[in-house]
Amino acid sequence: MISIAFLKKLRSNNYLSLGLVGSGQFGQVYCAVHRRTGRLVALKNLNRDRFPTYQFLRELRFLLSLNHPHIANCLALEQSTDARQLVLDYCEGGTLRDLLEQGTQLTLAEILTIISEVLEALEHAQNASIVHCDIKPENILLTLTADGWRVKVSDFGIARLSQELQGEQRGATGSPAYMAPERFYYQYAVASDLYAVGIILYELILGDRPFSGNYSQLMVAHLNHAVKIPDSLPVAVRSLLSKSMEKLSARRFQSAAEMQTAISTTRQTLTASELCTCFPKSSSSPPIQQFVPQTAMMLRSPCAGLSVIDQHQTTIIIAFSGQKAWGWSLTDAGNVMKHRPDHGWELPDLIVELNKTASGAIAVTHRDVYRLVPGQPPQTLATFIEPMQLIASGHRWLMVQTQAKSSQLWLIDTVDQAPQSPQRLDLVRPSGRLLGLVLDNRHLLLADAQDDATDLHISSRHGQAYGNLTVHSPLHRLIPTQEMVRFLAQAGTQKRDLLIIQLRPYRVIRCRLDITADWVGELLTGFAIVSKDGCLCLINYQGQIIGNVKGLPKPTAIAFHPPYRIWLASVSTEAAQLHCIDIRTLGLEIVF
Repeated sequence: MISIAFLKKLRSNNYLSLGLVGSGQFGQVYCAVHRRTGRLVALKNLNRDRFPTYQFLRELRFLLSLNHPHIANCLALEQSTDARQLVLDYCEGGTLRDLLEQGTQLTLAEILTIISEVLEALEHAQNASIVHCDIKPENILLTLTADGWRVKVSDFGIARLSQELQGEQRGATGSPAYMAPERFYYQYAVASDLYAVGIILYELILGDRPFSGNYSQLMVAHLNHAVKIPDSLPVAVRSLLSKSMEKLSARRFQSAAEMQTAISTTRQTLTASELCTCFPKSSSSPPIQQFVPQTAMMLRSPCAGLSVIDQHQTTIIIAFSGQKAWGWSLTDAGNVMKHRPDHGWELPDLIVELNKTASGAIAVTHRDVYRLVPGQPPQTLATFIEPMQLIASGHRWLMVQTQAKSSQLWLIDTVDQAPQSPQRLDLVRPSGRLLGLVLDNRHLLLADAQDDATDLHISSRHGQAYGNLTVHSPLHRLIPTQEMVRFLAQAGTQKRDLLIIQLRPYRVIRCRLDITADWVGELLTGFAIVSKDGCLCLINYQGQIIGNVKGLPKPTAIAFHPPYRIWLASVSTEAAQLHCIDIRTLGLEIVF
């Protein structure tokens, strides 16, 4: 249970809670922001009845003696008569366990880097005469980098000092799946942590731990059963695994530095191809399905853009090409079965983009914004003297940027019936690429994308700043979702990453794609990604790939139509076509 008193305390102290991110045996961890500095932190609230004062002071003592880039360092202590919290570094990427459960494949080079960073943290702790005693994926936190992750080791709650290791212990505390054989007999050593690191290395490469079962079964296995290491792994990797998981601690690596040296040596013996090999090879990624053509309709001319709008209890598919836009009303079955459009519009200039807001379809040219209403001529919403581009749309608002030397942001209300003077936005001046989102009718998000990181600025539509966040990756495009506090971003130096970014509490899930995310939208199952070469990938809200389809007609335009449909315009040597793709009929292993 979350303590109501603790939440009230959070509202009155130095930190503003952004939400619960984890809970365990001894308490809860919250994402919070310092009210004065805006720094993002983790607040570890410790229950007094389960985590007594002497144990709290013990962990605090250990944390205060450690300061390292790969350790979740203690920044402050918050204490009162009814609550106490450790203020720690915050890691937006979750834990290594989250990454394992997501089914993400990592290259061998990335796996060795993660293990090396864990060892750097343990070496720093060992130099301070501290042995962690509970190394496991749940205690390895992750932050994002441009193309990977950075490690921070956390939770020194049951750590031991070196001088205590020879004394009698009260019990075999820790996580049995990662405990060295001597740990089951209440003995501790520096090599015990390295045994746990070996188990994690094994799990990252092979996709599962070497032993499983209940406490007694795990004890028997760790004490007596040999670890089976596949012959298919490179010799140096097999040797690394074998030595780190020796039954006798004297035969293992005796320090984190020694194991680090062994990893460096291993890297030098591996070829570039071996380092780029992805593991685990037994990934749970779903099989690739071959697309079977579904409902299609011939078009009079190629389509450059599509949008699906709901107006007056009618769903309309709108397409555009050049200066013309045309639309079809859907039948009761949700399909377009007629060749002649129900609606048509012609604009004075070329249409650059077709979008939708709460008020319907919006067409954007280089200087004008129009609303497209069935049965009526295009309605001018705003006109600019200078060329401009659409930055974001959503709810009732459009955000545009003029392209003069002193570029300026403007907000347009699409609900107003008459032409209007856009609202000038005096917000962040980007030093990189400017991206934007309309979060809801009151809140905006602007992203200043650099080559290695992106700053997110959240504000009201009147310019009041609410806070800043940083994503340590270059973002190329922002995609809204149905939830205000969550959006998607195309990221990475190769544009092959899809980030699921949650603002409250702040969390970033990286999804690695085998295709380029040319179109991204939300359906009932999660998120759908379509590439220009006709590949479809479905991802659930936890970042797991749940469906792959290839062989779609190569799209010229895409529109997502929740809960199940994707509208795809294509051009072949025969003709231009409009396809209705229902993901329920693709033969995917998904329960709808």
